[in-house]
Amino acid sequence: MKLTLASTSKYKRSILDRVMLKHDSISPDCEEISTKKDPYEYCMDIANQKITSVENKVQAGIIIALDCIVLINNKICEKPKTLVEAKQNLANCSNNQVKVITGIAIKNQDTNKLVTTYQESTVFFKKINNKDLDYYIANEEGLLSSAGFIIENIASNFIDHIDGSFYNVLGVPVEKIYEVLNSMNIYLPDINS
Repeated sequence: MKLTLASTSKYKRSILDRVMLKHDSISPDCEEISTKKDPYEYCMDIANQKITSVENKVQAGIIIALDCIVLINNKICEKPKTLVEAKQNLANCSNNQVKVITGIAIKNQDTNKLVTTYQESTVFFKKINNKDLDYYIANEEGLLSSAGFIIENIASNFIDHIDGSFYNVLGVPVEKIYEVLNSMNIYLPDINS
């Protein structure tokens, strides 16, 4: 069974490869804007948009689309446009609980079955002092391409604990993806044969 990821992110592709969810990838062509106010519906809607934008290019197999958002104080944390905004995003995480929600859309092109769901994790941050905030901003690469923080690098020093999936916090909830594939009667040997 062929898997196709509706993303060309090397980072997401690498995670799926590590857990033996071998796949091809294709870049979605959608605006990634939703009118949904509920954050869960918001990210699932965008994942569905990604499926819709690529499904005519994938003749058979499974399409997987993901959209990850970060909620700080119940507001969606947008990608920072400047380093000042990136610093403010992390400052808002200090001594706070942050929700990471990934919308998941998986479509079996052979049966036309579409499953839309989400995975949620809560990240508990310690208090982050200003010296560490400044150090993070000066030394973390890729800040302006992430949703608010890059947890697996320097920011991991500021984490107290995580409730839920670590992979979800990375934006690729492999456990939930595999659960949905299983519900479609697709297992690792089917993907990797």
